[in-house]
Amino acid sequence: MQFANKVAVVTGAGGGLGMAICEKLARGGAAVVALDYSQAMADEALNKIRALTPQNCLALQFDVASHHSVANTFQSIDQQFSQVDILVNCAGVREVKTIYDLPPEEWLRVIDINLNGPYFCSREAALRMRQSGGGSIVNIASVAGIMGLTHRPAYNSSKHGLIGLTRNLAMDLAQDGIRVNAVAPGIIRTPLTDAYYSDPQFIQGLNELVPMGAGGSPEDIADAVGFLCSSDAKFVNGIVLPVDGGWASSKGYTTGKGAAQFTSAKNQT
Repeated sequence: MQFANKVAVVTGAGGGLGMAICEKLARGGAAVVALDYSQAMADEALNKIRALTPQNCLALQFDVASHHSVANTFQSIDQQFSQVDILVNCAGVREVKTIYDLPPEEWLRVIDINLNGPYFCSREAALRMRQSGGGSIVNIASVAGIMGLTHRPAYNSSKHGLIGLTRNLAMDLAQDGIRVNAVAPGIIRTPLTDAYYSDPQFIQGLNELVPMGAGGSPEDIADAVGFLCSSDAKFVNGIVLPVDGGWASSKGYTTGKGAAQFTSAKNQT
């Protein structure tokens, strides 16, 4: 098992992407620590992965936007595990508004969760990884961190910032044996976006924007994370890996009516 004897911490573990990532790492033999703002969702992730790994796993509630909560959570992890080998920063939120409609409080909330949170978690994890000889951090960014999307100034800004943080930490932490990379998902079909797939205009827009057409699955993201955390990627550091069916390569340019509907405030994912 490629992650045997490894301890992997996953934030946002109860969401569609976080759950798939937890399952991927557990199948590889890791002891997974599932973190979520909701204890019930963290417990749900724990229940799904217990049968997948021989290692003991843990579910904890925390607030990724609070550095005090993050520090206390990692202290709780220390009580059960002597190391942290893998961190996946998957917790995130999005807004679908223009600058005219986005109040400062909501801007700050998105930045706190999507950018400050990964910094807080990466700092705590890196302190522990340095002591044990290294590790791997993977940030779940977005194609919105590579190009601009409409109706989401805070989300776009937070994901661009997360990619910048990834590149900075990749340079600063390499000397301690810590690799830092990012995965940039495109349109991924999760329980939150499932309803959109019954909308013909959404499907038309998806096909016009994404060279490979229909959206990817959470398992596609989990597979990319698994690679970056594994020894197969031992010399991979500081990259942003789009998992988007080619959307970022097209820069989203299209003249189709379906794509216009797809990128409207209603349908952004």
